[in-house]
Amino acid sequence: MRSARSMLAAARSRVLAVEALALPRACLGCERPMPDRRSGACCELCRHRLRSIAPPVCRRCGQPIDQWSLRLAAEAGGEASGRATLGRGAGAAGSGPCAFCREWPKELAWAVSGTWLDEGPARNLVHALKYGGWRIAAAPMADCIRAAGGARLGRIDALVPVPLGATRLRERGHNQAALLARALGASLAVPVLESALRRTRETRTQTRLGPDDRRRNVAGAFEAAGPSLTGLRVALVDDVLTTGATLGSATTALARLEPASVGAVTFARALVPA
Repeated sequence: MRSARSMLAAARSRVLAVEALALPRACLGCERPMPDRRSGACCELCRHRLRSIAPPVCRRCGQPIDQWSLRLAAEAGGEASGRATLGRGAGAAGSGPCAFCREWPKELAWAVSGTWLDEGPARNLVHALKYGGWRIAAAPMADCIRAAGGARLGRIDALVPVPLGATRLRERGHNQAALLARALGASLAVPVLESALRRTRETRTQTRLGPDDRRRNVAGAFEAAGPSLTGLRVALVDDVLTTGATLGSATTALARLEPASVGAVTFARALVPA
């Protein structure tokens, strides 16, 4: 008798096969024709146009650090101390918050994003998955995260997608973070714990809110709903990181399940935190 996991995997394969047949012969990143459907959702040119987060970056949150900040850090604590807060890649361990992540809860140990949310392929893929319902877009997005995550992703035990509120879930018919987590989980061969968190209330869209308003908007918006995560190294998954307010609130709730550590991965990072 087939196991529940194998039956679920087979069902997902059938869904992806149907989507591949229905996919227009055009790239979801640039809308140019693609001669071969086997290329998937995104052409090679668009994959190369996804702009990675270049160092130097904060080892904890992955946000680039400008030369002025480096100089201040060196003057305040010596050059070695300044360098200690930086990472040359996603695999480096965190050693302290920068100005970008200093308001994050201490339980959120690290964050990695695959690309900048530039106009073009990155934004088009986010919109295709989030609003267009193109589930197949999750695959190239997950590939981008995996490339940026490096050794950190090799050390996690499970993925937890940031949940949507019930109203938005009904409107869209899917949670883009869950679709992204499933694609990444399949690539990494780690489980996706979609029931670990749930939203306790609907929140306003964050698009036009500043950092303080974002934190207030999502404060207490999540609660732990799954079994204990004791001893597990987990990573939250979302499509876009702007200020980290949503990830921070989700982490606070997830910490009640007592995981060994909590990190976060997103496909894209907003160019200018607002």
